[in-house]
Amino acid sequence: MLSKNKIKYITALQKKKFRSELQCFLAEGDKIVRELVAFPQWELECILAVPEWLESHERLFAGRKIEIISITTAELEKISTLQTPNQVLAIVKMPPEFDWINHFSTDLALYLDGIQDPGNLGTILRIADWFGILQVFLSPDCVELYNPKVIQATMGSFLRIKTAVVELPALKAGIPGLTTYGALLSGENVFSVQVQHPALLIIGNEGKGIREEYIPLIDRAISIPRHANGGAESLNAGVATGIICGVMRNGGG
Repeated sequence: MLSKNKIKYITALQKKKFRSELQCFLAEGDKIVRELVAFPQWELECILAVPEWLESHERLFAGRKIEIISITTAELEKISTLQTPNQVLAIVKMPPEFDWINHFSTDLALYLDGIQDPGNLGTILRIADWFGILQVFLSPDCVELYNPKVIQATMGSFLRIKTAVVELPALKAGIPGLTTYGALLSGENVFSVQVQHPALLIIGNEGKGIREEYIPLIDRAISIPRHANGGAESLNAGVATGIICGVMRNGGG
Protein backbone atom coordinates (compact mmCIF):
# COMPACT_ATOMS: atom_id res chain seq x y z
CA MET A 1 0.00 0.00 0.00
CA LEU A 2 1.16 3.50 -0.83
CA SER A 3 2.06 5.31 2.39
CA LYS A 4 0.46 8.58 3.43
CA ASN A 5 3.88 10.23 3.52
CA LYS A 6 4.61 9.21 -0.07
CA ILE A 7 1.22 10.50 -1.21
CA LYS A 8 1.87 13.78 0.61
CA TYR A 9 5.33 14.04 -1.00
CA ILE A 10 4.02 13.42 -4.51
CA THR A 11 1.14 15.84 -4.02
CA ALA A 12 3.62 18.49 -2.90
CA LEU A 13 5.62 18.00 -6.11
CA GLN A 14 2.56 19.03 -8.09
CA LYS A 15 3.25 22.59 -6.90
CA LYS A 16 6.07 24.78 -8.16
CA LYS A 17 7.09 25.95 -4.68
CA PHE A 18 7.83 22.43 -3.47
CA ARG A 19 9.46 21.33 -6.73
CA SER A 20 11.86 24.21 -6.30
CA GLU A 21 12.53 23.40 -2.63
CA LEU A 22 12.90 19.64 -3.12
CA GLN A 23 14.59 19.84 -6.54
CA CYS A 24 12.43 17.04 -7.88
CA PHE A 25 9.58 16.80 -10.40
CA LEU A 26 7.01 14.32 -11.67
CA ALA A 27 6.96 12.52 -15.00
CA GLU A 28 4.06 10.30 -16.03
CA GLY A 29 3.20 7.75 -18.65
CA ASP A 30 4.80 4.72 -20.24
CA LYS A 31 6.71 6.50 -23.02
CA ILE A 32 8.22 9.28 -20.92
CA VAL A 33 9.24 7.01 -18.04
CA ARG A 34 10.81 4.42 -20.37
CA GLU A 35 12.83 7.19 -22.03
CA LEU A 36 13.87 8.57 -18.65
CA VAL A 37 15.21 5.20 -17.55
CA ALA A 38 17.19 4.98 -20.80
CA PHE A 39 18.96 8.29 -20.01
CA PRO A 40 21.31 7.49 -17.08
CA GLN A 41 22.22 11.17 -16.70
CA TRP A 42 18.69 11.75 -15.38
CA GLU A 43 18.48 10.50 -11.81
CA LEU A 44 15.21 8.80 -10.91
CA GLU A 45 14.35 8.80 -7.23
CA CYS A 46 11.33 6.53 -7.45
CA ILE A 47 9.08 4.69 -9.92
CA LEU A 48 5.50 3.98 -8.92
CA ALA A 49 3.63 1.70 -11.29
CA VAL A 50 0.89 -0.87 -11.56
CA PRO A 51 2.11 -4.51 -11.31
CA GLU A 52 1.64 -5.34 -15.00
CA TRP A 53 3.85 -2.40 -16.04
CA LEU A 54 6.57 -3.41 -13.60
CA GLU A 55 6.50 -7.00 -14.79
CA SER A 56 6.76 -5.96 -18.43
CA HIS A 57 9.62 -3.52 -17.89
CA GLU A 58 11.70 -4.92 -15.03
CA ARG A 59 14.75 -5.20 -17.31
CA LEU A 60 14.68 -1.43 -17.83
CA PHE A 61 15.68 -0.57 -14.29
CA ALA A 62 17.69 -3.69 -13.40
CA GLY A 63 20.91 -2.63 -11.71
CA ARG A 64 19.73 0.96 -11.21
CA LYS A 65 19.42 2.42 -7.72
CA ILE A 66 15.78 3.40 -8.06
CA GLU A 67 13.08 2.86 -5.47
CA ILE A 68 10.34 0.76 -7.09
CA ILE A 69 6.82 0.81 -5.65
CA SER A 70 4.00 -1.37 -6.94
CA ILE A 71 0.66 0.41 -6.67
CA THR A 72 -2.93 -0.21 -7.65
CA THR A 73 -4.78 1.67 -10.37
CA ALA A 74 -6.81 3.38 -7.64
CA GLU A 75 -3.64 4.56 -5.91
CA LEU A 76 -2.23 5.84 -9.19
CA GLU A 77 -5.39 7.87 -9.73
CA LYS A 78 -4.85 9.52 -6.33
CA ILE A 79 -1.37 10.78 -7.14
CA SER A 80 -1.61 11.39 -10.89
CA THR A 81 -1.87 14.85 -12.45
CA LEU A 82 -3.51 13.34 -15.54
CA GLN A 83 -7.23 12.99 -16.14
CA THR A 84 -6.55 9.47 -17.38
CA PRO A 85 -3.53 8.06 -15.49
CA ASN A 86 -1.18 5.92 -17.56
CA GLN A 87 0.26 2.97 -15.59
CA VAL A 88 3.39 4.63 -14.22
CA LEU A 89 4.68 7.77 -12.49
CA ALA A 90 8.28 8.69 -11.74
CA ILE A 91 9.84 11.09 -9.27
CA VAL A 92 12.87 12.63 -10.97
CA LYS A 93 15.68 14.75 -9.58
CA MET A 94 16.26 18.04 -11.37
CA PRO A 95 19.62 18.19 -13.14
CA PRO A 96 21.96 21.18 -12.69
CA GLU A 97 20.97 24.10 -14.90
CA PHE A 98 22.75 24.22 -18.23
CA ASP A 99 26.03 26.17 -18.00
CA TRP A 100 25.44 28.16 -21.19
CA ILE A 101 28.34 30.55 -20.70
CA ASN A 102 30.89 27.75 -21.03
CA HIS A 103 28.93 25.31 -23.17
CA PHE A 104 27.09 27.28 -25.84
CA SER A 105 28.04 25.21 -28.87
CA THR A 106 25.25 25.31 -31.41
CA ASP A 107 24.54 27.04 -34.69
CA LEU A 108 20.90 27.72 -33.73
CA ALA A 109 19.21 28.16 -30.35
CA LEU A 110 15.83 29.41 -29.14
CA TYR A 111 14.96 32.13 -26.66
CA LEU A 112 11.42 32.09 -25.27
CA ASP A 113 10.23 35.41 -23.92
CA GLY A 114 7.38 35.10 -21.44
CA ILE A 115 5.72 31.93 -22.78
CA GLN A 116 2.92 31.25 -20.30
CA ASP A 117 0.99 28.26 -21.58
CA PRO A 118 2.43 24.89 -20.48
CA GLY A 119 1.18 23.23 -23.64
CA ASN A 120 2.93 25.83 -25.79
CA LEU A 121 6.23 25.43 -23.97
CA GLY A 122 6.06 21.65 -24.21
CA THR A 123 5.20 21.83 -27.91
CA ILE A 124 8.06 24.25 -28.60
CA LEU A 125 10.52 21.91 -26.89
CA ARG A 126 9.24 19.07 -29.11
CA ILE A 127 9.72 21.29 -32.16
CA ALA A 128 13.25 22.17 -31.07
CA ASP A 129 14.02 18.48 -30.57
CA TRP A 130 12.61 17.64 -34.02
CA PHE A 131 14.84 20.20 -35.72
CA GLY A 132 17.92 19.38 -33.66
CA ILE A 133 17.86 22.68 -31.79
CA LEU A 134 19.16 21.36 -28.50
CA GLN A 135 19.67 24.58 -26.53
CA VAL A 136 16.60 26.54 -25.44
CA PHE A 137 16.66 29.57 -23.15
CA LEU A 138 13.74 30.84 -21.08
CA SER A 139 13.06 34.30 -19.71
CA PRO A 140 12.53 34.28 -15.93
CA ASP A 141 8.77 34.83 -16.33
CA CYS A 142 8.19 31.83 -18.60
CA VAL A 143 6.07 28.98 -17.31
CA GLU A 144 8.27 26.60 -15.31
CA LEU A 145 9.95 23.84 -17.30
CA TYR A 146 9.11 21.18 -14.71
CA ASN A 147 5.41 21.97 -14.55
CA PRO A 148 3.74 18.53 -15.04
CA LYS A 149 1.76 19.85 -18.02
CA VAL A 150 4.95 21.05 -19.70
CA ILE A 151 6.71 17.72 -19.11
CA GLN A 152 3.71 15.86 -20.51
CA ALA A 153 3.47 18.08 -23.59
CA THR A 154 7.14 17.55 -24.46
CA MET A 155 6.51 13.81 -24.96
CA GLY A 156 10.05 13.17 -23.71
CA SER A 157 11.81 15.90 -25.70
CA PHE A 158 12.86 17.68 -22.49
CA LEU A 159 15.36 14.85 -21.99
CA ARG A 160 17.42 15.94 -24.99
CA ILE A 161 17.14 19.74 -24.66
CA LYS A 162 19.56 21.83 -22.61
CA THR A 163 17.69 24.70 -20.95
CA ALA A 164 18.57 27.70 -18.82
CA VAL A 165 16.63 30.61 -17.36
CA VAL A 166 18.35 33.87 -18.27
CA GLU A 167 17.56 37.46 -19.24
CA LEU A 168 18.13 38.16 -22.93
CA PRO A 169 20.62 41.02 -22.38
CA ALA A 170 22.85 38.72 -20.30
CA LEU A 171 22.61 35.96 -22.89
CA LYS A 172 23.53 38.21 -25.78
CA ALA A 173 26.38 39.83 -23.84
CA GLY A 174 27.75 36.43 -22.87
CA ILE A 175 27.92 34.97 -26.39
CA PRO A 176 30.03 37.07 -28.78
CA GLY A 177 28.99 36.98 -32.42
CA LEU A 178 25.45 35.77 -31.74
CA THR A 179 22.92 37.00 -34.33
CA THR A 180 19.43 37.44 -32.88
CA TYR A 181 16.29 36.93 -34.96
CA GLY A 182 13.04 38.17 -33.46
CA ALA A 183 9.63 36.89 -34.58
CA LEU A 184 7.65 40.10 -35.13
CA LEU A 185 4.62 40.89 -37.26
CA SER A 186 6.57 43.76 -38.85
CA GLY A 187 9.63 41.68 -39.71
CA GLU A 188 11.00 40.70 -43.11
CA ASN A 189 9.74 37.58 -44.86
CA VAL A 190 11.34 34.60 -43.11
CA PHE A 191 11.30 32.60 -46.36
CA SER A 192 13.80 34.98 -47.94
CA VAL A 193 16.15 35.40 -44.98
CA GLN A 194 19.69 34.01 -45.11
CA VAL A 195 20.56 32.92 -41.57
CA GLN A 196 23.88 33.95 -40.05
CA HIS A 197 25.26 31.55 -37.44
CA PRO A 198 25.40 31.26 -34.52
CA ALA A 199 21.77 32.35 -34.46
CA LEU A 200 19.24 32.86 -31.70
CA LEU A 201 15.54 32.82 -32.58
CA ILE A 202 13.43 34.85 -30.13
CA ILE A 203 9.77 33.87 -29.71
CA GLY A 204 7.55 36.21 -27.72
CA ASN A 205 4.65 35.87 -25.31
CA GLU A 206 1.41 34.42 -26.67
CA GLY A 207 -0.54 37.67 -26.36
CA LYS A 208 2.04 40.45 -26.13
CA GLY A 209 4.87 39.21 -28.33
CA ILE A 210 8.48 40.12 -27.59
CA ARG A 211 8.69 42.66 -24.77
CA GLU A 212 9.50 46.24 -25.69
CA GLU A 213 12.83 46.41 -23.88
CA TYR A 214 14.13 43.41 -25.85
CA ILE A 215 13.37 44.89 -29.28
CA PRO A 216 16.68 46.83 -29.48
CA LEU A 217 18.52 43.53 -28.92
CA ILE A 218 17.09 42.03 -32.12
CA ASP A 219 19.51 42.11 -35.04
CA ARG A 220 16.92 41.05 -37.62
CA ALA A 221 13.14 41.05 -37.27
CA ILE A 222 11.45 38.24 -39.19
CA SER A 223 7.83 37.30 -39.81
CA ILE A 224 5.71 34.64 -41.47
CA PRO A 225 3.82 36.36 -44.30
CA ARG A 226 0.06 35.96 -44.20
CA HIS A 227 -1.57 34.85 -47.44
CA ALA A 228 -3.62 37.47 -49.29
CA ASN A 229 -6.77 35.47 -48.52
CA GLY A 230 -5.79 34.87 -44.90
CA GLY A 231 -7.88 36.41 -42.17
CA ALA A 232 -6.26 35.18 -38.93
CA GLU A 233 -4.87 37.93 -36.74
CA SER A 234 -1.90 35.89 -35.56
CA LEU A 235 -0.46 32.39 -35.21
CA ASN A 236 -0.15 30.26 -32.09
CA ALA A 237 3.36 30.57 -30.60
CA GLY A 238 4.07 26.88 -31.11
CA VAL A 239 2.84 26.90 -34.71
CA ALA A 240 4.90 30.00 -35.53
CA THR A 241 7.98 28.45 -33.92
CA GLY A 242 7.56 25.30 -35.97
CA ILE A 243 7.31 27.19 -39.26
CA ILE A 244 10.26 29.47 -38.56
CA CYS A 245 12.47 26.64 -37.27
CA GLY A 246 11.66 24.64 -40.38
CA VAL A 247 12.71 27.53 -42.60
CA MET A 248 15.84 28.36 -40.61
CA ARG A 249 16.94 24.74 -40.58
CA ASN A 250 16.18 23.91 -44.19
CA GLY A 251 15.78 27.07 -46.20
CA GLY A 252 17.70 29.82 -44.49
CA GLY A 253 21.43 29.91 -44.82
